[in-house]
Amino acid sequence: MNAKLTLLFQREATARLNAAEHEFVAFTRACRGTVVDLNQMKHIRQLREHVERARSRHLRWTRYRFLLESGVH
Repeated sequence: MNAKLTLLFQREATARLNAAEHEFVAFTRACRGTVVDLNQMKHIRQLREHVERARSRHLRWTRYRFLLESGVH
């Protein structure tokens, strides 16, 4: 895989991570100061898992890009 394609995948992963984090923060801010019911807790948990998956994907592409640029891979 060439460097330009890897850079595009990393940028996409960064955008997805930022979107997931923004959605998580927006939802938890909307719930601030209220009693959170079971459905909201479930949604918060799902958003948190989505952020973790996006972060993992982002780190994987960042690592792969650095390995590719350093000539190791």
